[in-house]
Amino acid sequence: MHRRSVSLQELIRRRQSGGFVGRQEELAQFQDNLRLPVDDVRRRFLFSVHGDAGIGKTFLLRQFIRLAREAGCLTAYVDETVYDIPAALEAVSADLAQQDAHCKEFAKRAETYRKHQYELDSDPAAPEGLSSALTRSAVRIGLRAAEDIPLVGPFAKELNTDAVAGQVDRLRSYLNGKLRNHHDVRLMLSPVEVLTPLFVADLGEIAAERPVVLFFDTYERTGAFLDAWLRTLLSGRYGDLPANLVLVLAGQHPLDVNAWGDYLAVRSDIALEVFTEPEAVQLLAARGVTDKGVVDVVLGLTGRLPVLVAMLAEARPGNVEEVSDPSDNAVERFLKWESDSRRRESALLGALPRRLDRETYAAATGADEDFAWLLSLPFVAERAGGYRYHDVVRNAMLRVQRRRSSAEWRARHEKLAEHYRVSVESHDLAGAWRDERFQVLAIEEAYHRLCAHPSAALPPVLESLVDTLDENPEFVPRWTAMIRQAGEDSGTPALARHGEELTTSYADEKRGRLAFCTSLAENTALDSAHRALAYGERGALHQGMKEYEKAVADFTRALELDENLGWARAFRGDTYRDLNRYDDSVADLSRVIEAKPDYRWAIGSRGSTYRLMGRYAEALADFERVLELDPEFDWAKVNRGIVLRVTGRFTEALTVFDDVLAHGRGQLVGARSPWRDLPADGTPGRGTRRLRARARIRAGRRLRAGVPFPGVPEPRPLRCRVRRLDPRDRAEPRLPVGIAGAGEPVTDLRQARRSPRRLRAGSRAQSGITRRRRRARRDLPGDGTARRRTRGVRRTAAERSGRRLDPIPGRSRAVGPR
Repeated sequence: MHRRSVSLQELIRRRQSGGFVGRQEELAQFQDNLRLPVDDVRRRFLFSVHGDAGIGKTFLLRQFIRLAREAGCLTAYVDETVYDIPAALEAVSADLAQQDAHCKEFAKRAETYRKHQYELDSDPAAPEGLSSALTRSAVRIGLRAAEDIPLVGPFAKELNTDAVAGQVDRLRSYLNGKLRNHHDVRLMLSPVEVLTPLFVADLGEIAAERPVVLFFDTYERTGAFLDAWLRTLLSGRYGDLPANLVLVLAGQHPLDVNAWGDYLAVRSDIALEVFTEPEAVQLLAARGVTDKGVVDVVLGLTGRLPVLVAMLAEARPGNVEEVSDPSDNAVERFLKWESDSRRRESALLGALPRRLDRETYAAATGADEDFAWLLSLPFVAERAGGYRYHDVVRNAMLRVQRRRSSAEWRARHEKLAEHYRVSVESHDLAGAWRDERFQVLAIEEAYHRLCAHPSAALPPVLESLVDTLDENPEFVPRWTAMIRQAGEDSGTPALARHGEELTTSYADEKRGRLAFCTSLAENTALDSAHRALAYGERGALHQGMKEYEKAVADFTRALELDENLGWARAFRGDTYRDLNRYDDSVADLSRVIEAKPDYRWAIGSRGSTYRLMGRYAEALADFERVLELDPEFDWAKVNRGIVLRVTGRFTEALTVFDDVLAHGRGQLVGARSPWRDLPADGTPGRGTRRLRARARIRAGRRLRAGVPFPGVPEPRPLRCRVRRLDPRDRAEPRLPVGIAGAGEPVTDLRQARRSPRRLRAGSRAQSGITRRRRRARRDLPGDGTARRRTRGVRRTAAERSGRRLDPIPGRSRAVGPR
């Protein structure tokens, strides 16, 4: 029978777990907890493991995983290699699948999500200047925008509404034009809200067969996006969790007392300290290091930090003479006990790259023959995408090499930077800023160039940062963190401070983000094109905050630096409209359209400006031009219908609205629209019914019983008086709302300028009766005879004019011909 071969990773895990010593109390606590029934008050469902870097948290979690599997539990492990909630869910699903426990429904939907994400990121027709909004942090956690925007999720209050509402509207319109299925639109807008309930349901089915233990390592990094989500998960928002589920969180800091205070009764905190002296001695003895003098030196050098004790124990020094100079660098002592000089050098050089695989190791050392040996060292841990040194060990080794030879330091980093540049070209990824593989390789190349030449390499790296901000903002935090780390690793405090300032400012999604763009825009070391992009991005932020004058200034400065930056000119034109500078808006948008005739967003934006100016023929032409470019663009359809309605072409407007209601995909124009209450299933809400009702009234038609709206089983009663369609529709006159008796619509717009006290049907007799009624009102008898007489005269006037009347003030129903 064919036996499955054992992988290198499995051999490494067996060796690392087999030699584990110490932490016996923590291991016993975890093991005993798994044996308790789920209804036992002593059972804990949440473990918080915390301690300083190098204290052994990851090593302890590996033992917890081993114990859990021996107890028949399914396990899944998540660390800092995930960058958001969907990625964490996919990592858990993948680990469970390797144990023949499949999250079937979640996996299908997650695959659809990644497929659409790749398609949209690679779409050349994506809205220019929106910087691939799907990958912005505001979108990846569910578009934390205004609460009244559909499909948002529980994070609505976290962002400033004004800063993102405009971008959300454009993104929603683009998605509705790109995707056919409104469920897919909701998936892309709120992946957390869609995927988490599916994951919880699948987890419940899996846990019905076997208990499940989920491990979240390096929580000091992943907790930034996982912490609130995990608490929401435990609250039951996404469904009931199985009772035999256990969560283990491991990070450098304990859980926040205020945030996690409600879970004290079901939580166990494990605070890890350095090894006790007996534990450290036990570990050294297990590796054959028993000489008291050697043990004393090891304990003094390491401070009983577990990762360093394990490293020295692997070297197996035989006597004190082998560590003759206690003042030497600790890393030199660790490597001195390895007799093979080639391996000693390999361990040092292997610390240079941040991500380690066989090819990168070969680029750093010149050969890969010692790679398997290197992976067996206790401070080298397996991570997604490769292997990494423990931070404590790596930092010490980098300092050794930097002091040993600055020329060799630069040469080694230049060689590694060239390795990553060649990797980009070999995968044909040059300039593919929206591709994740390109971003990963470009970040590592930039890191090594900064380590080699901190001052000279910084401007090109900042220009790459601007390109990433423009094309793929999801990776901006990785770039800023890389700049900070390069400064620390190269011993350049100014570079480290600059990276920290960029990281901090970008994390503040309001004023801090403005400071981030300012630091790039005003950096004269960057070329004009990249400074223009930075000014444009800052202008977009000002526009989102409704600081329109500042936005115009930024867009203008961007165009001074790069007059061919079309999206900045289009955004300036859009901002001019918000300032009521309609002529300037039309001029900018027309120039952009002239340069790019298929720029449908600019064409539609100019159409909106024309509509507000009252130039309805030109507005209608622009919206029809947009529909020629994209016949399924519902936003343009609705705006075309609005123009038709304003110009008195009510029957055509009604046809447009009915078509959108019957075949549209919903979510059209955002929060400031009657479409804002359109449900996720696409059926019309209150605002939509009002819009359709207004069009039918103006067209001289009534909604009869039994004539439903498209998608609505029964019509609601129609009221003649309807609110305005859109607060921004300032150019629309107040039209009469009566219905002509002969079936002809009232189209005389001059009636809109009449006093609102007059009846809107336009009949002179009607107006006269109303004046007489007002004069007689003050002496009406108590029995109401005069009031009845007035109503009768008014009804007679209505019959003669053939018109249906609006309700008399104070009455709830209209008067019309009998």
